[in-house]
Amino acid sequence: MSEEKVVSVVSLWERLQAMEKEKRFEGRAYPARMCCFPYRLTGQGFFPGGDGLWRDDSQLAQASPGLVAVGGIMFLGNDFGTRKSYERHRRKGFENPPTWKRVKQRVGRAELPLSLTFFTNAVMGLRDGGTALDKKDWEGEPRFRAFCREFLVHQVETLKPCLIMVMGPVPQSTLDSIAARTTIVPGRFPRMRVGGHTTTVFFSTHPYCDFNFDEERKRRDGSELREAWDWAQLQDTY
Repeated sequence: MSEEKVVSVVSLWERLQAMEKEKRFEGRAYPARMCCFPYRLTGQGFFPGGDGLWRDDSQLAQASPGLVAVGGIMFLGNDFGTRKSYERHRRKGFENPPTWKRVKQRVGRAELPLSLTFFTNAVMGLRDGGTALDKKDWEGEPRFRAFCREFLVHQVETLKPCLIMVMGPVPQSTLDSIAARTTIVPGRFPRMRVGGHTTTVFFSTHPYCDFNFDEERKRRDGSELREAWDWAQLQDTY
């Protein structure tokens, strides 16, 4: 990747930390039942718990150069889960749950350029209680929605992704509730404006669910992801 086409992930962390230090929630960085990350993963991990960058399976614990491609592919999950589950990664320094394994398999089937991938979340912070599988409705927390919207827009405007893959109905619902997005061109792969950047969005099933699918279904999902990427690049050339 050329220097002109990358951004240091450190700049994203610094922006998030600056927002947290504003303590917008009764003198706290996050609202009740949410908290900051107590440390950062050195190896594989969705942003902001990790750097959100691709690693081969033999390199899961290794640090990366921390350079995120501009104009690449953003894989958007919902949130990182709970502080309790996150603390379990402290010893080994990386995460590798089924979501990671299966989304990487999709990337492989789609034959996407690995250096252009970035894996992040729509909701910042950790849940301070409950389980990662608990469904959380952010509609009732307008100030926190605004906080997450502000940072998601910053991520999109900074990285200018050519394609955003929204992973499942939960992050789609979250994106609908927190993101300042406007559909420019509807269709199978809609063109949407998020903040000041227009991008292609691909709404997909969550990779965790792939264990339910046979090989033919997995192959089709990979082909559709590749089709979305090819279509997105074509739109960006206009």
